[in-house]
Amino acid sequence: MNRAAHRLVNMTRNAPGAGLPLGALLLAALLLMGLGNGGDATRSNIPVPERNYTVTIADRQGRSLEAERFTWEGKVFFKANFGAAAVTLPFEKLSELTLQHQADAGSPELIAASALLKTGETVQVTLERTSKCFGTTRFGDYEIFIKDVGSIKFK
Repeated sequence: MNRAAHRLVNMTRNAPGAGLPLGALLLAALLLMGLGNGGDATRSNIPVPERNYTVTIADRQGRSLEAERFTWEGKVFFKANFGAAAVTLPFEKLSELTLQHQADAGSPELIAASALLKTGETVQVTLERTSKCFGTTRFGDYEIFIKDVGSIKFK
């Protein structure tokens, strides 16, 4: 028992009209409040998107899996650069995103990508290398840096 708990128990014992049951109750409450971090150990840290997107995502080594609740940085769009402009690529407009690891992105902080839209048009963009994708799989939560992704196919 810590020093503050001892003081509280002693104060309640010496208070007029206070008995051992009140002191014991306060002590139990203090000890129980100190247990754990107050969080749910089974709760996921994966962002929950406003709409569920299911993807097949492959890493640079070619290992692929299906992920639901897919997000990029907790969002349902990619924020990318299109030349000197900033653009958003909403997931509902994408068929596939393929990372181009060998292409020159113009900066070491960026990675080149080819975005295939559902219209059939392809757009060349760059993304921040250290941004992350999140999702849930049949065996647990999934988190990967965009620099480690090979491709993402939207269903």
